[in-house]
Amino acid sequence: MATVANPTETRNPKTYYAQLHGLSGVITKPADRVLFLEPESGAVVTVTEADYPELTVLGEVAPAMAQYVADMAAGGYAAIACSRAN
Repeated sequence: MATVANPTETRNPKTYYAQLHGLSGVITKPADRVLFLEPESGAVVTVTEADYPELTVLGEVAPAMAQYVADMAAGGYAAIACSRAN
């Protein structure tokens, strides 16, 4: 009988719809800083304390969209696929 390792559970960071400086997008905290992702231009901005007055958090994103945001913050599908251990 073979022993199969338990797969590691990946936890997606909470993701919220937000507006920053008049742009609509999402905010997430995948590591030690908060990121704002704007889907129209693909811009990823690190949110600093100076940006807090201009930040409006609207509501939590659904789990499927949160996974998409986490994938895009990691560099996109191609970057994730090429970085996997074989």
